[in-house]
Amino acid sequence: MTEPVLTLKGACQPTPPPGCVSSLTREQFEKLIKALSPPDRPPMSPDVMRSFATQYAKLLTFADTARAMGMENDPQVQQIMQFAKNQILTEALNRRITEEYSHPTDQQIEDYYKQNSKKYVEVTLQRIILPRNQGSTEKPKPSEADEKAYIDKIRARWVAGEDPEKLEKEAAEQAGVKTPPANVNIGPRRPGTLPEAHEAVFEMKPGEVSQPFSDPASFYIYKVVSVRTVPLSEAKATITSTLQRQLVADKIQQIQSSVTPVLNDAYFGPEKPPGPVQPRIINPRRGMPPGAGAPPPANPGAPPPGAVAPPPPNPGNAPPQNPPTPPQ
Repeated sequence: MTEPVLTLKGACQPTPPPGCVSSLTREQFEKLIKALSPPDRPPMSPDVMRSFATQYAKLLTFADTARAMGMENDPQVQQIMQFAKNQILTEALNRRITEEYSHPTDQQIEDYYKQNSKKYVEVTLQRIILPRNQGSTEKPKPSEADEKAYIDKIRARWVAGEDPEKLEKEAAEQAGVKTPPANVNIGPRRPGTLPEAHEAVFEMKPGEVSQPFSDPASFYIYKVVSVRTVPLSEAKATITSTLQRQLVADKIQQIQSSVTPVLNDAYFGPEKPPGPVQPRIINPRRGMPPGAGAPPPANPGAPPPGAVAPPPPNPGNAPPQNPPTPPQ
């Protein structure tokens, strides 16, 4: 462990300045690798370790030269080093919080399941998308009253038992849309996987057809095929992942809210209000949105969102970068 594994021949000559590095022992090198690597990452392969050692040698060479020039005492460099130190401390805190607060108990998981029972209602749906007629020389744009009457008629025909695929195709032709219609069978969905304005469908019973929903591009009508409650055993992985994020985020928020930053508006200018939120338009040709259907199992190796994982050693040509700050 005391044998050098990285030697910089010709470094720190003839009179080495304080802090100059000319070699690293195996123990020093492995401690460095451990400090830079996230705990859930597998060990570095020999090729990656060699690549990192080569890159680190370059970094030490330039750093030693900077020390020899007295740049370590340059006021501007010291400001940058202090900023980088604060970033590293923040990242270390992030890692500590993730390690200590991302392990929900079985009781917390069961309590969350009971308190959020509506989230675990899974509804199998069909959906007709009826494009709005935007108007053309062949098909002039209808009035709002005519448009509503036509959509209501399509809904009534679906309630009466007509084929939804036939109705969707007919509506597309009526609007002058020539692209193939979307698949009416969108499968099982849970609350949160549809546009917020459409969430009322999760209160419907099997066999019911919804009232039309709309956005600037289309109308949407849903039919509930079946409803089931997702059991805790099936939802546990998703709940665990959710609680991991929540517990970590709560701790970060607790720390952040203990201090109130006050900016001088005379210097920075007044804070600008957030921009308007754009309405969401469904694009059925892009497939299901993320989270549709049964959620995938949580990745136990990934850090919970809300805490930033420390960056791995950089085996490329650029020096290792400062770690990012946690999300605001």
